[in-house]
Amino acid sequence: MGLIDTIEAAYDARPMARERVPEWESPESGEVWVHYKPATQYELDVVGKEVPEGASGSRWNAQVVVLKAMDAEGKRAFSNGDAERLLKKGYSAVLNRLARLMLAVPNPVDVEKK
Repeated sequence: MGLIDTIEAAYDARPMARERVPEWESPESGEVWVHYKPATQYELDVVGKEVPEGASGSRWNAQVVVLKAMDAEGKRAFSNGDAERLLKKGYSAVLNRLARLMLAVPNPVDVEKK
């Protein structure tokens, strides 16, 4: 097995991390959790293509969240067109927090604790 195979296997084996988002909860929804794996360079390139040149950091954060957020089964939580809606009502601090987490490489021990 070559190094690239080892890298791919390590990424695939990493458990999803999750973050509770109380700011998005309502009496009807109950607890809201966003699941994710850390962003890859390829995914950041995709985000870069979706965000217009000179756009705010908030737009970039929203696009990261749209691309990376998943439900507990690993299905995307948002569709490609949801970034604009998140920008309008998703709270800037929440998008910033989630994007920061999705860009970091979490410690597997910390992921298992959540």
